[in-house]
Amino acid sequence: MSQVPAPAPPPASWRRGTALGVPGLILLGAALSVLSTAFSADTFHDCHYFGPSLRMHIFGWAGLCAGLAAPVLYAVLHRGALRRGWAPALSRASGTALVFLVPGVLPLLFEVFVVWTLYAPDPAGGHDCSGLAYALGGSGPHPAG
Repeated sequence: MSQVPAPAPPPASWRRGTALGVPGLILLGAALSVLSTAFSADTFHDCHYFGPSLRMHIFGWAGLCAGLAAPVLYAVLHRGALRRGWAPALSRASGTALVFLVPGVLPLLFEVFVVWTLYAPDPAGGHDCSGLAYALGGSGPHPAG
């Protein structure tokens, strides 16, 4: 009887793409989304609400795209390895990618939330420079003196 040969292990380039590419995209997406929230001071200028800045839009959408690209990259690499007759499930690279991919759903939800906040209505309700903090800061429309 002839035995079926065991599947070959994936080459080093596949292992690098899986072990570094998938976690890298997940971390990049989370970092870009955090940077998008760091630019939240761009929304107000001289007591007028201008809405989210272009920087917030670029970093928010780039973070979401990177977060969504991670599972797509893993699926493409895994499917390509199976098509070539490799055994990707037995490699440490695939395990590393899965360890990052499963909890990577949480940053993906955060990235979706960041993009959602870009299109949310004005949180101040349309009233510029209203509130007690503005009046107590001494920068009201009529300064004392």
